[in-house]
Amino acid sequence: MAFHRIFVLDLAGLGLGEAADANRFQAVGADTLGHVAVSWPGQLNLPTLQRLGLGNIRIDDPIAGIPPVEQPHGFFGRLSMAAQGNRRTTGLREMWDYAGDIRTENVFTTLTAAGYSVTLAGPFLSYLATQTPAERFQVGSNQAAFQILYDRLNDPVSGLTYVVLPEFRFAGEQQDVDAFAGALVDTDRYLEQAIHDLGANDLLIVTSTHAADPTFGVTPTREYLPLLAYSPSRQTGHALGIRRTLADVGATVLENYGVATVTAGHSLLNEITQI
Repeated sequence: MAFHRIFVLDLAGLGLGEAADANRFQAVGADTLGHVAVSWPGQLNLPTLQRLGLGNIRIDDPIAGIPPVEQPHGFFGRLSMAAQGNRRTTGLREMWDYAGDIRTENVFTTLTAAGYSVTLAGPFLSYLATQTPAERFQVGSNQAAFQILYDRLNDPVSGLTYVVLPEFRFAGEQQDVDAFAGALVDTDRYLEQAIHDLGANDLLIVTSTHAADPTFGVTPTREYLPLLAYSPSRQTGHALGIRRTLADVGATVLENYGVATVTAGHSLLNEITQI
């Protein structure tokens, strides 16, 4: 086991620009973070995410106010959605479901069956209400979601905490650029505290399961999705490239705890643990 605890923070709604198949989903020109950054009065200041490497993901197409840093603290890359659909729950299932020997399984049930702690927090989603021994919390704000994260950071039990932030989706669907930008600024501040509380044997993954560009009339928008990974035990990070599927996140969790393999995803574990 490389990491004692894994925390996955889902900024559901945050995209990084049109995906290669955006034309199939009426999303050509979509760019959630880029459009929010240029629409925000003044400069969008996200120092915590920037240090993790958010700006380094798009060196070829810099995000206004979020330039790359010379030595990012985290590992950084982009996720592509492999699924043919593009609903809000499509990416969620792609990230956490995998093909078992007999039927489709999900990471949460697999981990709990193996004796690991699993905590799920987010807005109401039937998928997260799956019948598992996992602790489940319904939250309606990013602040409430982070409170669950903080509580779990103070709990030494080994396992997975998956937290979905609800405000990005709401802002995207309501085409509220200001609310989206405000949620980003607040999230960056909350994230700073979370990083401070991480232990040496913890892994934090910051990502998104779908995009919702508030400047677009279509939602979700088909975009590349962010991937940032950080552990205090790693001094600096490096590029993880463009991943072919969101299932890489689930594969990473399962490989870390040694409970199953995921054929659809490729674990990041070797890439983020190598010295």
